[in-house]
Amino acid sequence: MAVNLIEGRTARADDATPEGVVDVMLVEDSALIREALVDACAASGKVAFSAFAATAREAVDILRDRTFPLIIIDLELMEGTGFDVLTFLAQPEQEGRRPVRMVLTNHAFALYEKRARMLGVEYFFDKSLHFDEAVSTLEKEAARLAALGRTTH
Repeated sequence: MAVNLIEGRTARADDATPEGVVDVMLVEDSALIREALVDACAASGKVAFSAFAATAREAVDILRDRTFPLIIIDLELMEGTGFDVLTFLAQPEQEGRRPVRMVLTNHAFALYEKRARMLGVEYFFDKSLHFDEAVSTLEKEAARLAALGRTTH
């Protein structure tokens, strides 16, 4: 079970995501950023943040039990790093369970982006410079996944 850090409740694997809405996991330790992302995506009706993690360990524990069509990962976490989560997702046994991976970070260095892309990241954004672009990309990717029927795994 994952603690829903936005609503202060536990998100369960059986929590229903409405039809046509993409089930998204957010790995982010900042409550402000979590709330901003949820608020920014609420109007579109295309995204449901159904799991949240503030540490790499929490994220990996959730990902062992559940799969998601899309995951947003910060690189700097309360404990561990987003690279720990990306490394877990890149393992061969995760084949077929891998979500579309988006990094949203304040540490958007070229070296970090290169490493993240080597671990399978499709999208890489700087929070402070490209937040709106990240939200727009998230909504477009959610629409694409929904059209493919990949709203939940």
